[in-house]
Amino acid sequence: MEICSLGTSGITAERFFLTLKESAISAVVDTRLHPNSQLAGFAKQGNLIYFLPEILGIPYFHEPLLTPLDGELKAYRRNEIGWELYEKKYLQLLEDRDLKTNLERNGWGETPLLLCSEPQPTHCHRRLAADFLKNIFPDISEIKHLSG
Repeated sequence: MEICSLGTSGITAERFFLTLKESAISAVVDTRLHPNSQLAGFAKQGNLIYFLPEILGIPYFHEPLLTPLDGELKAYRRNEIGWELYEKKYLQLLEDRDLKTNLERNGWGETPLLLCSEPQPTHCHRRLAADFLKNIFPDISEIKHLSG
């Protein structure tokens, strides 16, 4: 299995869907805390639930076990905590959620995409989630961060 990741900020719907098609994505796994935010534009949860099967024939999953905590995300975005502390807290959260036991990956296929809103994976929880999953699931052989 290869896990891919992509953020929706700064890309058009056309580029988003073409990127998923060109990368042969098998499912979209939404890791956003607020998938119906007004700021999500075309990538609102309701739109993706409809468009992904219609356009690409792939499923959409919202995965709360991979979302950050609201307070910590806000603290990071407001520069109240730095990236290093945010990263440490998020990785501990994933550990506490016992993903090896609790994460349901049925339906993800061979090339699932972890979705977030951040344009780059460098300072984004989706990169941390992908790395964490690769460390606990031996069938994940590669991580690829896509750009739109």
